[in-house]
Amino acid sequence: MATQAKLEIVKAAGRIGAEVHGVKLSADLDPAVLAQIKEALQEYQVIFFKGQNHLDDASHEAFATKLGELYAHPTVPVKENSNSIFELDSEKGAKANQWHTDVTFVPNVPKYSILRGITIPSAGGDTVWANTNKAYEDLPEGLKKLADELWAIHSNEFIMQRSDIRN
Repeated sequence: MATQAKLEIVKAAGRIGAEVHGVKLSADLDPAVLAQIKEALQEYQVIFFKGQNHLDDASHEAFATKLGELYAHPTVPVKENSNSIFELDSEKGAKANQWHTDVTFVPNVPKYSILRGITIPSAGGDTVWANTNKAYEDLPEGLKKLADELWAIHSNEFIMQRSDIRN
């Protein structure tokens, strides 16, 4: 296992996200590099690694195990020959074209989600991230109080009724 230098981490937006440079993702990451990745996740919530074209499904999952136990989506079948990959293939009609959260309807939510783009269109196909903790912190006190007193039931019932998402 080769020791790698300190990663370059470049903030990507005002409230969330950073690009991480200087690492080739794999299951054999130096523990110090992995610690830097985890610190960046804690600070920026979403981090981006460009140019990781060497990853296939197996090496993607092998890297993911360094962040914690793999978690398969509880209501959608995993990709064939994988342990936990939920494949969104627009060629097969799959897409996530509305606001959603990743598996937050379960009692114990996964710590991380990893999105790997295989084919990136030249236009469209955008993925947008939001930091709801920061949004809450910036609310006026009256709205914070209102939000603190509201209750909701979080489920995926609506999404499971839509055949265009399930197939």
